[in-house]
Amino acid sequence: MSTSTFKVSAKCLFACFISSAVLVAVVVIATQLAPSAGGSAGTGLRSLEAEFYRWREMDAPEFATETGVHTYDNTVEDFSMVSLETRKAIIDDFITRLASIDTDHLTTSEKYSYEVFNDTLSTFSSNHQWRFYGPLNPLNFLEGDQIDPAYRVRLLKYETKKDYEKYLSRLQLWPTKLNQYITRFKEAAKNGHTYHRVSVDKLPGQIQELLVANPESSAFYKPFTTDLDKLTVSTSDKTDIRSRGRQAVMNLLDTFRKLKEYIEQDYMFQTRTTYGVLGLPKGNDLYRACLKWHISVDLTPEEVHEKGREEVARISSEIQTIMLKRNYTGTVAEFYKQLKEQSQFHLNSAEELLKEYRHMVYERIYPHLWRAFKNIPNLNVSVEAMPNDGTGGKYIAGTADGSRHGVFQVNLKRPNETNTFSMMALTLHETVPGHHLQSVYALTASLPDFQRNIEYEKYFAVPYHFPFYTAYTEGWGLYSESLGEYLGIYKDDNEMLGRYGEEIFRACRLVVDTGIHYFGWTRQEAITYMTDHTPIGRTEIESEIDRYITLPGQACAYKIGELKIKELRQTAKRKLGSKFDIGDFHSQILENGPVPLSLLEKIVNNWINEVSGNAATSSGGGSM
Repeated sequence: MSTSTFKVSAKCLFACFISSAVLVAVVVIATQLAPSAGGSAGTGLRSLEAEFYRWREMDAPEFATETGVHTYDNTVEDFSMVSLETRKAIIDDFITRLASIDTDHLTTSEKYSYEVFNDTLSTFSSNHQWRFYGPLNPLNFLEGDQIDPAYRVRLLKYETKKDYEKYLSRLQLWPTKLNQYITRFKEAAKNGHTYHRVSVDKLPGQIQELLVANPESSAFYKPFTTDLDKLTVSTSDKTDIRSRGRQAVMNLLDTFRKLKEYIEQDYMFQTRTTYGVLGLPKGNDLYRACLKWHISVDLTPEEVHEKGREEVARISSEIQTIMLKRNYTGTVAEFYKQLKEQSQFHLNSAEELLKEYRHMVYERIYPHLWRAFKNIPNLNVSVEAMPNDGTGGKYIAGTADGSRHGVFQVNLKRPNETNTFSMMALTLHETVPGHHLQSVYALTASLPDFQRNIEYEKYFAVPYHFPFYTAYTEGWGLYSESLGEYLGIYKDDNEMLGRYGEEIFRACRLVVDTGIHYFGWTRQEAITYMTDHTPIGRTEIESEIDRYITLPGQACAYKIGELKIKELRQTAKRKLGSKFDIGDFHSQILENGPVPLSLLEKIVNNWINEVSGNAATSSGGGSM
């Protein structure tokens, strides 16, 4: 099929199956998505990448809103069953057109981009066979429209009447998306491809929190209150907007109620009986695909499992060294338990906890970054309270223009349970030099938009989803915790124990994730292993295990990625000797954005060869 013939077919598919509002966007944007014009290979590549990203913005409008693009604020993503097929057809066309580009005439940076683009497309397409697994289960206790709706609403613009019309349109279309969720869940149940119950047990309660009696007190109605008062339109226009907004919110809440009833009265009783996906048809193959999607290297579940056990043993010895210094003869778990019971390692209020996190970011870490990084982008990170009771903390990326800061959300729900000696490792991981620095380097680098703006969502869809290279992303976060030592930020053995506690926690994940999904471990076996080897409390361990059950393979990415970055750093130091510069090394890691680990190794090796060649030339040596 020719390119031009495909484009007509794709339009027809969309016209037949997607909602009318999305169809309007498709028709408008389709005129812009013409095949790349002739010219250099690099120009053709950039043109095709730009076309792909424009399609991504159109196809995932809520994601586009998150990146600061408001063109599609009036639409929602299509979750119809047929969309699982139409997207595959579109991506296959991109793959065909990408293959026609002559890579011999690309610059080095363009070749890197080509590899990421090709991997992004081929990963999605090759996992089409798994479309009736994860993608059919679009909500769980970790992700979905029920999680922090206030944030989703806050991302839109409300500066003009047109902005409000767009939001009204999105609100009116939202119930269609929720109904599509129900259809997908029913298909999952019919095929025997459901979650285990632990993944959805909390869903009805989460949705119930949205079902307020008065729609005007809903987070979805917030823009129609004081924000609307600021708008320079007539009183009658404001009344009309509020009236339509109230009705739209009522309809949305009614559909959420319908979704809640379906989950608790129907789906819940059809969930799979095994904790791991090995209980699903082709479960072992599915897990291998999920694992490969997240770690981006060819390691078997057996190899990952063994690597985890090796790392647990190594880190345990580091902890035991400190235990010996303190003449403690109990187990690692007992040592951390008595440590956590000491009042000196706890703060009494959420306000104190938030203040301490901010002190760590702005006063203890930022002043030392220059020692390991160069050309640090000037994009700030804010530290705010997490709206829900989730993990200890998480990072939400900002925008390249600085209009929205990156945000480090910290869990302040139970301040007396937070151990202050563990806070620094978490802060390094989520902010600087961790995810925030990682994000702003990518946002400000000369990268195509599809590499700069990554949709770190829809874990449920893995492996039939565009990769965001979890091992690179989370590997850097864990590596950043170890950089705290290099930068001299950990102030004493207690904070080092916090660091080791977090690291052994990630090492245990390799063992437990493969245990659950590949070796058939029960939930209790996984809990026992984590309890025996980590300092994490029972409640948090249980929540973490349920996360691993829900997102197969994801938890393995942290350690695998960190180990690869450390390996590359050691290789560079060994080969470059006195020419090794840690700031330049980190620039190589960060300035190319999220990439597969195999490409990351190629990038670093090319840099090593370049530095070695320059050193030989400057010293009068011949070629190496």
